[in-house]
Amino acid sequence: MYFLIDCDNFFVSCEKVFQPRLKNRPVVVLSNNDGCVVSRSYEAKALGIPMCAPWFKIEQMFKAAGGVALSSNYELYADMSKRVMQLIENYFGKIEIYSIDEAFAQTGDNQDLLHAALTIRNQILTQTGISVSVGVAPSKTLCKVASEQAKKLSFAKVCLLTEQPAISQALQTLDVGDVWGIGRKLVKKLNFMGIFTAAELATAPQAQIRQSFGITTAKTQQELNGISCLKTEDNLAQKSIICSRTFETEIKDFAKLVQVISEFVDNACLRLREQNSLAGGIIVFIATNRFHEQTYNNSKLISLSEASCHTAKFIKAMIEGLKSIYNPHFSYKRAGVMLTDISDVNTPQADFLISKQSQNKDTSLMQTIDDLNRKLGRKTLYFGTQAQGTKHYIKREFKSRSYTTSWNELPIVN
Repeated sequence: MYFLIDCDNFFVSCEKVFQPRLKNRPVVVLSNNDGCVVSRSYEAKALGIPMCAPWFKIEQMFKAAGGVALSSNYELYADMSKRVMQLIENYFGKIEIYSIDEAFAQTGDNQDLLHAALTIRNQILTQTGISVSVGVAPSKTLCKVASEQAKKLSFAKVCLLTEQPAISQALQTLDVGDVWGIGRKLVKKLNFMGIFTAAELATAPQAQIRQSFGITTAKTQQELNGISCLKTEDNLAQKSIICSRTFETEIKDFAKLVQVISEFVDNACLRLREQNSLAGGIIVFIATNRFHEQTYNNSKLISLSEASCHTAKFIKAMIEGLKSIYNPHFSYKRAGVMLTDISDVNTPQADFLISKQSQNKDTSLMQTIDDLNRKLGRKTLYFGTQAQGTKHYIKREFKSRSYTTSWNELPIVN
């Protein structure tokens, strides 16, 4: 049996844990540069605030209703996510982290499913302050349906779709376009065949569905009928790591671009080391404002002589690539890097000309730097091309404090 544990209004919930003033108030969290709404409290949803609404369009109305807007605090959200996922993993063992705020788990069919769902929900709420919805079903696709049903419940936030007629009732009220794995283009084709609800997809002729839409949609149909076709996957390491930003103001100076993009390289390499990997190359890219009359964008791949996780080596490669694509006649609105050719740090050495001792030395050095920064604070140690202190280069006018990731911004209890 599958469990899907999904945090309710995750970004907003993280903010409410540390700011009691937000309780029972309409709250939204905004995207980069305070552009669009990416998370809403239930009170904000009740006001009719849609997801991805541009902030400048709703600002006046929202503030008049007593609403509070906050800039994205990704450091806080990532840290709270790790705490939630650790609790889920401690309870269930192996889990599949599906996104920053939801994870799949699996148990035996003979377990007390309701008790398990209520227990993990109460543990997360008690130990992190984050409310979660729990869906339980014999397949992952039905689990997604159960999770959505659970979100609509005002108290328990737990939904079990393990038997008929509960499964049929849930599918009859679910639009086929809201089924996990059914895309927009596929919805039109299904509607043309007279399939408008999840229940109609579940009961459609299997041979016809497979012939018309392929094996993937056929598996989705099986999943809706409670037949598990999608197994819990291991949390595999990323095959590429991207770090990029759209800047609050345009940047023309080359030295400033180097300083900004060095921050991206540092963040990307930290993520690389956190998944115990090495990378063999880096792509650096820059772009002007796409709304300008004249635009320019370009990218460059620089391969390293040997796979590494050493930030300095990637910064050096990034600067080499940036020099080849930088055009001094333009000002740049967006830039970023992508680490490529990623492999596990324990992968057997493929090239006998590469020194394993050198790789181990780089890994050990960067691990020491990471440990010091983790213990003493972000960027206690940093590279010369980076700016002192934590810089984001994006507009975050309403950002809250870094309650769990900075010694200087820890919450104070009076």
